[in-house]
Amino acid sequence: MPRERTYLRYQVYRSEARKRAGVATAQMRCISGADMSEVRFEPIDAEALAVYQSWDDPIFSWEDVVVWKAREPLSLDIAIWFELELCGLCFANPNNSRQRIRIVRLEGKPGKAHPLKNQIAALALLAIDEFARIIGSQVIEVQEPMPGAIPVYQQLGFTFDVQGRLVLPVESKVS
Repeated sequence: MPRERTYLRYQVYRSEARKRAGVATAQMRCISGADMSEVRFEPIDAEALAVYQSWDDPIFSWEDVVVWKAREPLSLDIAIWFELELCGLCFANPNNSRQRIRIVRLEGKPGKAHPLKNQIAALALLAIDEFARIIGSQVIEVQEPMPGAIPVYQQLGFTFDVQGRLVLPVESKVS
């Protein structure tokens, strides 16, 4: 029974983090001509995976997330939609102490431009930061960042720590 309660509690935390990110995004109004109130943060579900299958040359195999979600009940999965278009996917997972949450995978829709082009990392970070604050994490870490993505993360405030990990302190806002 305790494991089931933990799972349900984290399900609520994930939902709340996605909801808070959606509220914050809607308040941004307009970025690059896109009405940010049309952005949705959802779980990576069968619909998101079906749409991802139509992407041109994705970097990652997102089907793995189904297994990871079942194995890692504390994880956060995010499908970032603009209206009916899937624009990005993200999977993050805290370490056992929950002091650090790692971005395991993050990908924007490849190929042609979409309404949230060049915004997926920043948007995912909104939800990850909310989740990290809810569960008490102190640091967000990018696990094995792709070399081409490092400048994007650095523009978002990530720096390399003394162990060579790409990290960002969790914002200390009052909920």
